Amino acid sequence: MSGKLSRLFNWFPELRRLYEARGAEDFDDFLDLHFARCIQRMEAEAHHLAGDSEEKLSAFLAAALSMPGLSVVREAYSNGRVDLTIRSESLLSAEQRLAEAKIYDGPVYHAQAITQLISRYSTGRQPSGYVIEYVKKPGIADIVMRLRSQADAELPECQEGLTSDHDMRWAYVSRHRHSSEELLRVVHININLKR
Repeated sequence: MSGKLSRLFNWFPELRRLYEARGAEDFDDFLDLHFARCIQRMEAEAHHLAGDSEEKLSAFLAAALSMPGLSVVREAYSNGRVDLTIRSESLLSAEQRLAEAKIYDGPVYHAQAITQLISRYSTGRQPSGYVIEYVKKPGIADIVMRLRSQADAELPECQEGLTSDHDMRWAYVSRHRHSSEELLRVVHININLKR
């Protein structure tokens, strides 16, 4: 590794994880950690963001997620306009993930986001995807608990098994059988924008 690249990795440790990712699982581990860091920044700026539209919030998140080697594009096309398309530009692992984002407005709206991600935008090629909720209401912990309980009771979009915990606060994971017969991992990320 060149001295310049080594110094760059020391300044930005996420870059090392991104460039050393050797497959889907490594990339997902990196991206989950990177999402967590960017979301903490968004929540710290909630007093500036709480009144913004879904489009502005997604633009802010896309800008926060973007970094050398990671392209984040809003409204790219994959069987429709996907809120966020995240692509690794690493030569070792050319990965892509899709994310559907919504301002939280109840469980029905959340279920619609899952449907859009799984049944409309996803081709089945990407093993993981994201449903992002911008929560402007109080009680995010209770909202997430109710979303999980409903998903576990109704098993939307061919959900297989119960949801599982995620290391990120107010996030959880579900697995869904895609029409391709692939099993897709969906990370549900809830961002607290209540001031």
